[in-house]
Amino acid sequence: MTTFDELKEKALQAAGNAADAAKQLALISKCRLQIAAEQEKIRSLYTKLGKLYYKDYVTDEEPDEAEYRPLCDGISEHYQRISRLRSLMDEAKNNFRDVKKKYTSDKTRQDQEEDTLIALVSATEEKAPTTEEDELLEELNNLNNNGGYGEILE
Repeated sequence: MTTFDELKEKALQAAGNAADAAKQLALISKCRLQIAAEQEKIRSLYTKLGKLYYKDYVTDEEPDEAEYRPLCDGISEHYQRISRLRSLMDEAKNNFRDVKKKYTSDKTRQDQEEDTLIALVSATEEKAPTTEEDELLEELNNLNNNGGYGEILE
């Protein structure tokens, strides 16, 4: 596999990880909104239940279970939905953490590979053959520093 193909593959993996993370965050946000809506419905049912109880209290009527049961059942159903949404949200959070951990691991590995590549390129550059001009300048500098032609070049 060529270096270009490897880079392309890494870019695709990073894009995939980012897409997975975005999906998990969107799911978490959606669950939070649905939980808030369910909580509002519960508050509404509690208000209706309280008004019904107060009406029965003021009029000295016996509480009628037929009136109370649908409100109480509705409250229970909304709490169950909230529980399912929280489970789904926890699962999405765990998936997000996994994606983030995988991305971090991939990024660390990629950084290490880049460091190795840079070290190899640097080592290759240091050992690269010099041009003829560089060799002549180096030879003149050596001669000048050794005193052989120092008086002439100065």
